[in-house]
Amino acid sequence: MKLTAFLGSHRKGRNTDILAEYLLAGAKDAGHETEAISLRSLSIRPCIGYERCWPNGKPCVLEDDMQTLYETIAVSDVLIFATPVYWYAPTAIMKAFIDRLVPFNRPQGRPLIEGKQAILITTYEEKDCQAVEPLLRMFELSFNYLGLQFTDCIVSGSLGPKGAVREKPDLLDTAYRVGRCLG
Repeated sequence: MKLTAFLGSHRKGRNTDILAEYLLAGAKDAGHETEAISLRSLSIRPCIGYERCWPNGKPCVLEDDMQTLYETIAVSDVLIFATPVYWYAPTAIMKAFIDRLVPFNRPQGRPLIEGKQAILITTYEEKDCQAVEPLLRMFELSFNYLGLQFTDCIVSGSLGPKGAVREKPDLLDTAYRVGRCLG
């Protein structure tokens, strides 16, 4: 199996990145192929609602780094979405990425994504779990819309400073085990 993690944090090496690393390490130890793609280092333009998906065999008319990501998504078995919570939602780069998944809901793209497993990793600073509820619902609806199987969710609040997740060994172990048990 191939697992691809899409890292939506604007800052490298933060808590969501760390959890994704542990999940991918578990998957790699189980013999799976893994890849982490940092969205912050790519140019992904916002969806313009042009309704011209799949012109001339390409998923989207916009020419940016998303063209390569469409290919990566098509060959992946498990898609991991890792984003911190920003104002009760994913980061802007993760939201732009999700918006650009529209071509997979067209007849040409549906077979390339439907039935794949989806995992969500999200962290947030607040102690109140209500801060993450809108984000969780948005991903649930988005995965359903795309025909993805929402197989796992790793969520942790009360994580403020960089690396705070390292002080939660049970959470790191959970992320590792989720990756290790995929199959």
